[in-house]
Amino acid sequence: MIRRQLVGAALTLVVIAVIGLLYLQALAQSRATRDAWMLTRDVTAGALLDGTDVRRIRVPSAGDQFAVLGDSPIHRRAAHRMSAQTLLTPDDLLDDDMVQVPVSLRVVPGVAAGDTLDVYAVVGPRTVLVGRRLIVVAAGNPTTLLVAPADEASWMALEANNVALFAAKSSGVGVPPAPGVAVSDAVSSLSGRP
Repeated sequence: MIRRQLVGAALTLVVIAVIGLLYLQALAQSRATRDAWMLTRDVTAGALLDGTDVRRIRVPSAGDQFAVLGDSPIHRRAAHRMSAQTLLTPDDLLDDDMVQVPVSLRVVPGVAAGDTLDVYAVVGPRTVLVGRRLIVVAAGNPTTLLVAPADEASWMALEANNVALFAAKSSGVGVPPAPGVAVSDAVSSLSGRP
C-alpha cells in the first residue's frame, strides 16, 4: 500500500513538474521579442535611408507572425512612398544597389522625386517599353532615374545616341508586356477597329 502511495506521489510530482515547465516555456515565449525597424518620418520612393529616417524597435515574437525587417535599412533605398510609423518589411526596400542615370525625355508628365515612370523608346516605326516603374530621383531635363546597375550601360547608350524617349507616369499595373507598338497598331487598338 505504501508503495502505491509512493508511486502515486511520484507520478503527481512528475505531472506537476511537466505542467510547470510548459507554463514557464509559454511565459518565456510570451515575453520574447525580435528586432524590427520603423520609419520616423515620411519617405518617397527611391529615398536613401539614414539614421534619421528609421529607428530600431522590438516586437513580440509570440502571437501572429508577420514579416518585419530585422537587418538595418540604413544606406538602402525605399521601394515606394511610406509614411512615418510604418513597420518596415523586406519588400519595402529595393533589392539591389541602384544607379542614377540622367535621361532626356522628349515628353514627360509633371513628376517629382519619388514618382514612378514607364519609359518608351521610339525605334524605327515602333515604340518599345524600355523601363517599367523607374523611380524618379530628380525631375528636370534631364530627369534622373534609378536603374539596375546591369542596365546602366544600356541607358547611357540610349542617352548618348539621342534615342527619342517618352514617359508615362504609371504604377505599372495593367500595362501589358508588349514587344513594341507600331503607329498603325496603336490607332487600331485605340479606335477599336481592326
